[in-house]
Amino acid sequence: MNMLTVQTELLTLNKIFEGGYQFSIPSYQRPYVWSDDDILLLFNDVKTACENGEEHYFIGTVLSSKLQSNTGLVYELIDGQQRTTTLMLIAIAFKAADVKSDLNELAVYMPETGKAMPRLQFAIRDQVQQLLGGLEGLKGYETPSQEVIDSNEYLKQIGIALKVLSEHIEALDKNEAEKLGQYFYSSVQWVNNIVPAKMDLNRLFATMNTAGVQLEQADILKAKLFKYIKTDKAQYDAMWVACEHLENYFERNVRKVFPDIDWNNIEPNDLAVFKAKTFYHPESQQQSDDESGYSIDELSQMLGSGKAPDSVKQKAFETYDLDVETTYCRSIIKFPLFLIHAYRVFLALNNESDIEPRLHSDRLLEIFNPLIESDEETVKAFIEMLWQVRYQFDAWVVKWVERDDSPEAHLGLTSQSPSQSKGKQYINRSSKETNALALLQSVRNFTGERSAQYWITPFIAKLIKKEISLKQGNKALKQLEIIDNLMSLATCSQKKASFKQANLIKPKRLKWEEQKEYFTEAKGTGFEHYWFQKLEYLLWKKIDSARSKLETGELNKFTKFRITSKNSVEHVHPQNDEYKSKLADEILNAFGNLVLLSPGENSSYSNQDVDKKQIDFERKQHFDSLKLREMFIQKSNNSWDQEEIETHQNRMLDVLETHYGDKE
Repeated sequence: MNMLTVQTELLTLNKIFEGGYQFSIPSYQRPYVWSDDDILLLFNDVKTACENGEEHYFIGTVLSSKLQSNTGLVYELIDGQQRTTTLMLIAIAFKAADVKSDLNELAVYMPETGKAMPRLQFAIRDQVQQLLGGLEGLKGYETPSQEVIDSNEYLKQIGIALKVLSEHIEALDKNEAEKLGQYFYSSVQWVNNIVPAKMDLNRLFATMNTAGVQLEQADILKAKLFKYIKTDKAQYDAMWVACEHLENYFERNVRKVFPDIDWNNIEPNDLAVFKAKTFYHPESQQQSDDESGYSIDELSQMLGSGKAPDSVKQKAFETYDLDVETTYCRSIIKFPLFLIHAYRVFLALNNESDIEPRLHSDRLLEIFNPLIESDEETVKAFIEMLWQVRYQFDAWVVKWVERDDSPEAHLGLTSQSPSQSKGKQYINRSSKETNALALLQSVRNFTGERSAQYWITPFIAKLIKKEISLKQGNKALKQLEIIDNLMSLATCSQKKASFKQANLIKPKRLKWEEQKEYFTEAKGTGFEHYWFQKLEYLLWKKIDSARSKLETGELNKFTKFRITSKNSVEHVHPQNDEYKSKLADEILNAFGNLVLLSPGENSSYSNQDVDKKQIDFERKQHFDSLKLREMFIQKSNNSWDQEEIETHQNRMLDVLETHYGDKE
């Protein structure tokens, strides 16, 4: 009997180029949908790995099938289109930025016979082919107009990707860019699983979706840790499970895993620390003390057969139907990264050294190796700390919040209150109005190393150390402002700066007068996005303190304002003005002429004259940017020239200086 086998190979961009690989996106695939956030998360992660001297960076697996075409061997991408397309766009962006790198010719495929063509082929998507070929300057290809790109679902996200990648590459110095380009070319790796062309894909996908639950690193970590626990194993297992499911609020998880709690006598603050007498009744728990702590082999076999205990399955937690408005949530981080932050808090509060590896969920087992090699007492102490961290995380850290009365999710905080339903008492959640604590966390969430979110460790450590209660929101905000200011001026790494603060130690940092020099340079798109977002936060606080003076229209726009993901720097006086008005480069690229927008907002303003941009801004039902609002208030009916730009820049620096001076 002829068996169909799957071949596996390890790929790099170097191997793709040297091996003459072509990739085809079949017609049934959806358009390219990675957002600018997704793209920059990958780009910045690889950049950090390069800076840290990591030998390789692994980006997962793809599924392909070999096809023969008139141009040679082609790999049809069954799964992995988004990552492969992103890598090709990165290569195009490096070449467009004129960075000397082996990436430069990667996106072009030259068959033995015939003319050059894009290495990535999109079946029946001619406009995509025209865009990729046109960007490479290939004969017979013409880049579509910006209007066509913005209006075509198959082109729009590709256009956005190239814009934000180009800005980030151009912000690097020459040596840094060349080093990063070579790292992408040689050190980014992924696995290509090649299935036979005759394989029934419908059956393959069905098998992939029903073959059982994949054993994740967090499951493996739990198994390794629980091998140490000999007493009260079911209790600690239930505590872990209550912390594990981040798609639901903590108190709802606790209600599920500890069903016999007397909720009529429980207040939200009572969940801050695990109390066995309050929560745990061993006679009612369904698990025995022998049901956790399986070997890795045992877990793998059980998961493969579908016989794994519920405690090790990654299944959805059921919620409760309450006769009140329900607020749903989605965490800003996933459980592996949450575990890492909990471990760092545990180390800080026990006066231990920080973890050595870089903060990344893919390095979970390496990070936890010291705990894996510890003892029962230490493992139990960590799980008890995990409980405390999860409570504080749900009480004070923003989540993507969805409400029954709103179709859109936003980053926000919730308040807790007791409620009655069908004779039972619950802890109910309701969304808070936009406030400073949520906005400052939004600044941190959308800037810096987003795959690490370093600020979470010191914030939660301080909440626990200083015993900040649910009613002390201003105290929590003050602590986060101190953390944020010190991290933004730190001369050491963000990792070191965050852990020092978790230990209540101030990291070495620049004085504000030294940092102020940074803004005197004409960096253009090279300015760190953090400073734009930080200004949005400070301007919000300034306006909020005087909101009673706002007219109704302005108040409505202000109420709708959120700090959101923005990855594109806009020149308010355009680089290529439609009326050919010119400014010197040092003024054009000054901080006072720049604003941070989303790629879509940036595109809507395009190269319009400043007066037209002002009219468009004022007609919108929301504020694109509070910094842009300040610009247009100052401009009024005047020209936006060197004098106005310098005045605005000085005003913004005054706002920053006042804030940093207050928090020193």
